[in-house]
Amino acid sequence: MIFFLIAVLGLIFGSFLNVIIYRLPNEESIVFPGSKCPKCSTPIEWYHNIPVLSFIKLKGKTFCCHQNISLRYPIVELLSMLLWIWSYFYLDGLINQFFFIIIASCLLSIFFTDLNDFYIPLELNVLIFISALINYLVIDSYDLKFHFYSMISITIYFLVIMLLSSYLLKKETMGYGDIILIASISFWVGFIDSLLIIFFASLFSIIHWLILRASSKNKDIILPFGSTIALAALMVFILKNTLHIETNFF
Repeated sequence: MIFFLIAVLGLIFGSFLNVIIYRLPNEESIVFPGSKCPKCSTPIEWYHNIPVLSFIKLKGKTFCCHQNISLRYPIVELLSMLLWIWSYFYLDGLINQFFFIIIASCLLSIFFTDLNDFYIPLELNVLIFISALINYLVIDSYDLKFHFYSMISITIYFLVIMLLSSYLLKKETMGYGDIILIASISFWVGFIDSLLIIFFASLFSIIHWLILRASSKNKDIILPFGSTIALAALMVFILKNTLHIETNFF
C-alpha cells in the first residue's frame, strides 16, 4: 500500500514539474492560471490531466486540437515517480527523503529547461541551496562549514575556467546559470563529489557534442551544460547511496 501511495505521489508531483519546465522559461506563473493546452491554450480538464494515463488514453494527442503531446510529459512523470520510490528504499529518515525529493525535482526540471530552452531558473538553484542548508542544519550542522568551503572553491574554479576559456576562444563558453548551478550542487554534495560531477558532466557533454556533430553539418554547436551537470549530480548521488560508496573523506 505504501509503495503504491509513493508511486502515485511521485507521478502527481511529476505532473507539477512539467508545469515548472514549461512555464518558468516563458516567465509564466506556476500557480495561475490552471493547466492549458500548449498548442491552442484551451483549458485542460482534470480527467485529461491524469499523469501518464491521460497520455495513453489520448494516444499522445491533445484532446482539443489533436496535436502531438511531447513525450517529455510522461517521461518526467515516470522519472519523478522513480525518484520518489528510490528515496523511500535507499535514504534513511523522512527528513533526508523529503529534502532529496525537493533537490532532485529541481535538478530534473533544470535538465529539461536547459535542454529545451537553454534556461536555468535561478529560483530552482536557490531552492536547491536552501533545501540542502536546512537539511544539514537539522541533521548535521557540524560539517556545515565544509559545505560552504566546497561551494566557494568549486565556484571560483569554474569562474576562472569560464573567464579564461571565454578570453582565449573569444566567445562565451559557459553561462552564469551553469556557475550558479554547480555552486548550489557543490554545497549539497561536497567537494569530492562535485569533482566527480564535473568530470561526468564534461564527459556527457563531449558525447552529446559528438552525436550532434555527426548528425549535423552545423559547426557552431551550443550545448546545454546545465543539463549534463544536473544529470551527473543525480547519477553520482544515487549511485553513491545505492552502492554505499564513501567519497567525502574530509
